[in-house]
Amino acid sequence: MSKIKTIAMIGHFGGQENFTDGQTVKTKNLYKELSEQTDWEILIVDTYYKNKNPFSLILNMTAALIKTKKVIVLLSGNGMRFFFPILDFLVKIRKTEVFHDVIGGNLAQYVIQYPKYRTYLNNFKVNWVETEKLQAELMKQGIKNAEVLPNFRRVKLMEEMEFEKIYKAPFRFCTFSRVTEAKGIEEAIHGIEFVNAEMGSPISCLDIYGPIDPKYQDRFKRIMENSSSVIHYCGEVPFEQGLSVLKNYYAVLFPTHWDGEGQAGTVRESFMAGIPVIATDWHCNKEMITSGYNGILYPSDYAHDLVEGIKWLIAHSSNIHNIKRNCLKSAKRYLPDEPVKKVISTMEGC
Repeated sequence: MSKIKTIAMIGHFGGQENFTDGQTVKTKNLYKELSEQTDWEILIVDTYYKNKNPFSLILNMTAALIKTKKVIVLLSGNGMRFFFPILDFLVKIRKTEVFHDVIGGNLAQYVIQYPKYRTYLNNFKVNWVETEKLQAELMKQGIKNAEVLPNFRRVKLMEEMEFEKIYKAPFRFCTFSRVTEAKGIEEAIHGIEFVNAEMGSPISCLDIYGPIDPKYQDRFKRIMENSSSVIHYCGEVPFEQGLSVLKNYYAVLFPTHWDGEGQAGTVRESFMAGIPVIATDWHCNKEMITSGYNGILYPSDYAHDLVEGIKWLIAHSSNIHNIKRNCLKSAKRYLPDEPVKKVISTMEGC
């Protein structure tokens, strides 16, 4: 029987709203798994209310941190600035044990920008990071307790029998992320249109999924008005419906240049649906994607840019079933059993 009775979880649960961003999904996934695999009482401190109702948040946090000394935190940049000093104070005064499940891939940059974070992070029991790249970056900044914990999701993987028998033109591509310039949406549109123009026919099409960044709405509207008829914006997809949408595509385009990119949920979800990903060699994408095996990274020996990546995958349509099988093999790393077992054993061992 577990010696832990109660823990607190501080993170963005989204209140009563249905958020589909990576931070909220990751937080809810961990809460769900711990609720099902342990008999712990889990006290939720929802950072959604930091701006909506800060007084309620502070009361809720105070009650939770009085009741337990074991706390899991999943925080954005703003959340870290608010909660880290409080948590560090509790570590020193109450011997609170903080287990930090890191959101995204730019924590090392925050340490450089805010040197005090080095002390905070080293005072935590552990900092779980999604990638080996971030672990190495934190070690260079003097963080001694970073451990790799893959971003996971419990889902039934797509089965090979669900693959289409033959893939042919028009080849269906999609993007599956926030719709913003940093995620490479314009590069994806231009890539598809360039390939079609070069081939002299609409050999490929692009569907764009995801919430539109409010600051990008006007620009995106103009881009769509000037795009060809093979480019479509298809709105947001509820989290639980993601795989059923993705499975209908030939490949996902992920030309991201977002500074905060960690272990990208776009890539993980695509693999779970058996869909290869054509992506920039950016931040941690190379830890997930192997060119020619489960997708294409560029620039690489396979493709210098997105257009070459699209053309390579189309040219290898006869081998696409093997590539899709490799995606399903890669997806198994992001199932929750082993990561959650690690979280539980780490917390019970402290």
